[in-house]
Amino acid sequence: MDFNKKQDRIKYLEDKFDNLMDVIGETYGASLMEELVSRLNNTIEDFNKEMSSLFDLLKEKEKERQKYLNDIPNEKASTKKEAKLTKWEKKLKKIEKSK
Repeated sequence: MDFNKKQDRIKYLEDKFDNLMDVIGETYGASLMEELVSRLNNTIEDFNKEMSSLFDLLKEKEKERQKYLNDIPNEKASTKKEAKLTKWEKKLKKIEKSK
């Protein structure tokens, strides 16, 4: 059963409500069942949308985190390279940056 498909969800809910209808009896009948199924279906759709949005956000955050983590070693490597430069090379580099 695929809960992403509306027809499958409704079929599942109707099957489960058969047991509920036995308890409630015929007092409220089919109109109650239709309303309950409709509301539950809307709740499931909203939940699926919210979960999809949440997972998309988590994926974006993870990409950003990975980007920052990947940039950290590069900063350390460039700092080490600059530490090895002579005073003259540092001055030249500073002049080039100011252009």
